[in-house]
Formats: sequence, C-alpha cells, structure tokens
Amino acid sequence: MKTNTHNSFHRVVVAAALIAGFGAAAQATEFARVRVNYSDLNVNTEAGAAVLYQRIRNAADEVCGTFGVRDLGAEAAAKACKARAIGEAVASVKAPALSQVHEAKLGVKVTRFASL
Repeated sequence: MKTNTHNSFHRVVVAAALIAGFGAAAQATEFARVRVNYSDLNVNTEAGAAVLYQRIRNAADEVCGTFGVRDLGAEAAAKACKARAIGEAVASVKAPALSQVHEAKLGVKVTRFASL
C-alpha cells in the first residue's frame, strides 16, 4: 500500500485588498481571496514547487486583476498587488523549494516576507 504523505487540506490563500481608486486617498474597500490547493504536489521538490508557484501567480492575477497599459497608475498598482500577494502566499507555505523558485523568478535573495 502506498502511503500518501500529502494532507488533502494543503491550501494557500492568495489575497489582495481591492482599492477603490488610486492615490493618497484610496482605501481598501474589500479583500479578494483565492484558495490554491496543492495537496497533489510535493512542494519539497523543484518540480512540485514550480507548479505551485505558477498556481500562486495565476491566483494573484485573478485577485489583483490586469489593467491596460494606458493607465500607468493602475498598472503599477496591479504589479505591486501581485508582488505582495505572491510573496505573502509563498511565505505562508513555508517550503524552502518554493522560496527558491520565488527567489529565482525575482532574481534576488528574499530574506524575509511580510506576514499576512
């Protein structure tokens, strides 16, 4: 009998504040969240971590949205939102292989992530 070491409850939440407008007076009006299941992955391997990282990026795209290149302020806000959502999700998994994938994508060593 094969033993599955993966818990079926392995999930990470990718969340972002949805901003009602951009600028100094903008306030978060609600939070968008997407649950990303990774119970089918071994995130201690490079391959499993890479798959989870792509799922997290896709979820960040979903919660942060995309904006047209003509609205540079909105585009910058979307990029910042995605970077924070991805960083927080990666940190919450606490898997060294996933952190390594994230660092490789950024091209820098990340020493500390912001907490949720």
